[in-house]
Amino acid sequence: MIVYRDQRSRADPRRLVVELRELVRRFPTAPPHDVARDALITTGTLEAAAADALFPDCDGIHPLTEVLRRASVIAGHVLWHTWRGASADTAEWWQRWGQQLDAIPDAELPAQVEVTVPEGYSQYAVYPEMYLEAAKRCRAELGQFEAICLGLRSIGTSLSAAVTAALDELGCRLRSVSLRPRGHPYSRHPCLTPELSAALRPHGDTFYLLVDEGPGISGSSLSGAAAMLRDWGVAEERVLLFPSWQTDGSHLQSPLARDTWSRHRQFTASFEDVWLRSGRLEATFPGKLRDMSGGQWRTQVYCRTADYPAVQPQHERRKYLLVTPGSESEAKILSFAGLGRRAERKVARGHRLAAAGFTPEPETLAHGFLLRPFIPGRPVKVGEVDGELLETIASYLAHLSRDHRAEPTVSCSCLAEMIAVNLSEGLGGSAGALIRRALAQDGWEERVVALDGRMLAHEWIDTGGGYLKVDALDHHDDHFFPGCQDIAWDLAAAAVELDLTAPSQHALMERYRTLSGDRTIARRLPFYAAAYLAFRLGYTSMCMTLLGDTADARRFAHQAGRYRNRITQELGSAGR
Repeated sequence: MIVYRDQRSRADPRRLVVELRELVRRFPTAPPHDVARDALITTGTLEAAAADALFPDCDGIHPLTEVLRRASVIAGHVLWHTWRGASADTAEWWQRWGQQLDAIPDAELPAQVEVTVPEGYSQYAVYPEMYLEAAKRCRAELGQFEAICLGLRSIGTSLSAAVTAALDELGCRLRSVSLRPRGHPYSRHPCLTPELSAALRPHGDTFYLLVDEGPGISGSSLSGAAAMLRDWGVAEERVLLFPSWQTDGSHLQSPLARDTWSRHRQFTASFEDVWLRSGRLEATFPGKLRDMSGGQWRTQVYCRTADYPAVQPQHERRKYLLVTPGSESEAKILSFAGLGRRAERKVARGHRLAAAGFTPEPETLAHGFLLRPFIPGRPVKVGEVDGELLETIASYLAHLSRDHRAEPTVSCSCLAEMIAVNLSEGLGGSAGALIRRALAQDGWEERVVALDGRMLAHEWIDTGGGYLKVDALDHHDDHFFPGCQDIAWDLAAAAVELDLTAPSQHALMERYRTLSGDRTIARRLPFYAAAYLAFRLGYTSMCMTLLGDTADARRFAHQAGRYRNRITQELGSAGR
């Protein structure tokens, strides 16, 4: 099944350098901590993109990557000092970072690079500060040592810069480079030129620090790098892993990873340790935090577990209910919006949606978390639709269509491939004719927008005084389909998820068309209905498998059956 989309995009690296230099001018003495973090993330993104462009097949040595690596590590030093509140040292390293940016030879940068969005920073609340603290734990356990730090691109580029800077500050001697694991997702290995391989080969009592976000489903990136070091003759006890969380590897899909993860020491610092138990998050957002992550929010809005919608906990962002003593009736939602400038764009979108009356007003963004009012009310149930809700949805989609136009991030050919694969795997032998009908749609001009992308029934809240949409800021910008896409996707999703009757679906489409001026929506809708159903069939089938024998797995199985029936019904009737 295909559910994840490619989040890479083309960019001019010179523009990225200009943005970083402008950051130095905006903060001529020293930056606040959040800006220091953004500086590290953006520098690491530039370094990773340039290295991938210079070394498309095999990592090697190049003067440009050396300059960029130094810039990333210096940004790591800046973060170390803002994290510790050392203003004088921050100013010194900030000045060094600006000088290193000026040393980047603009003329030697590739004309274009491919930028990858680090999912840990945008989705999973992975912070470089966690790696600063992990490095401190490593130093406390091992004492002073010499090491080679290998950051696995892309996110490992900036995370390894943080580890390198922290250990350098603590008196260790390190060399630091980034590598790109290559190959099948379950069997990734670094590929090095003989020159780089010779430069990194062990001598004396060298430790090797392998830094990445993982492990994901396979765990193969870090294990492949560890296997390369074992082939070089490096003792297992001298290979240290810096992942985002501790694991024995028994759950991993890669056989090599299952074997590798139990062999090597791991150094981690959890989000809970760094931000919650330390009191840092509470210092910024005072009050009592109640964890609502991983589907726990359902206990707050539903009286019966039988009414719970299905949740894949690993795909939910961190969120907390924030209650300030004395104002229990005015609870807030504190949710992870992401690190870097992407989060600022989400807040801007939130303000626009709130001004139009569709969502609550965003309040504060700090440390990657966005504070908003908690909406009291009742989530809409599937099939529970009245005229007011249809009018609200039509107005909402017309607003997105008019005021949130965007460039497509997924092509129609990619959607067609997803439809064909998911229907083939999800429906078996009966899929052929249905796939042909789904793909026999063309001859329109798309209306691409920054979609809602999450038109599930329970995302609409009946407040008693109207309907509001929650979770509306960023699903067009996550790592699942569809990305920025034709508004027909959201219109089709509303019809499916609310289980609209044919008359209600027609009424919604006509009202949307009147409000938006979108005259070709009826022609585009069948293709995007097929695309939406194919995606949701793939997603629910994947979640059902990953969650095993759990209540949520059974909820996803029920959903998958519903999507399967709807596909057969809609595409079957289209062929008659």
